[in-house]
Amino acid sequence: MRTASATCRRAAASASVSASWGHRSAVSTRKGGGFYGFKVHAAVCARTDLPVAWRVDTAGSHESNYVAPLLDAAKDRGFAAETTALDKGYDLGRVYGECEDRDSRPIIPLRETPDVKRGADKPPTCEHGEWRFAGADQRRGKTKWRCPTGECHPRSRWIKADRLHPLVPRESKRWKSLYRGRASVEREFGRLKNEWALLPLRVRGIERVRLHADLTILAKLACALARARGAPLAA
Repeated sequence: MRTASATCRRAAASASVSASWGHRSAVSTRKGGGFYGFKVHAAVCARTDLPVAWRVDTAGSHESNYVAPLLDAAKDRGFAAETTALDKGYDLGRVYGECEDRDSRPIIPLRETPDVKRGADKPPTCEHGEWRFAGADQRRGKTKWRCPTGECHPRSRWIKADRLHPLVPRESKRWKSLYRGRASVEREFGRLKNEWALLPLRVRGIERVRLHADLTILAKLACALARARGAPLAA
């Protein structure tokens, strides 16, 4: 499962009083900076590139506040996320806890915090080198690390999972593979905005914007369902 947010803008002449100012990061050829309008927060399936849960709010709303609601909404619809890939903007201890509480492994790159700068996120080391990941116990919430040569005593140790040491270590191939899948949410936002007319808003007010987003995404899902069933859409 991948979660992220997309921006919806409208001309200043028709801007609604329910919109707000927000900030967006630079993506590809688009510059980052402030914008006035709304955001779509969505959880997207990494295998199908389809949204399974979404929320619309004003641009000033912070993305991290929607992780738990989106995961809960996805689960209520029958989509339990085994992993949740998010960008650096979600690198908060609270977000890791919300994912783990829902039995979903967080896949999030680290921000350059003081702990990260001094290397607190690195695996244990000894005179024989850097220790190797040897598995995780999800029930206990710990990861196991072993001495590379096995000469240390004890030969292994358990580390409690947290923001710096998640149950899926960032050094592992699995983590890197899962994080590459986060591109699915960016692809889907691009399709919704450019192919399904989510971007050019012609309505005012948060409720109408939400309705516009709901109808757009539901139309996309209806087309995907029709293709999966091999049945033509009604005229």
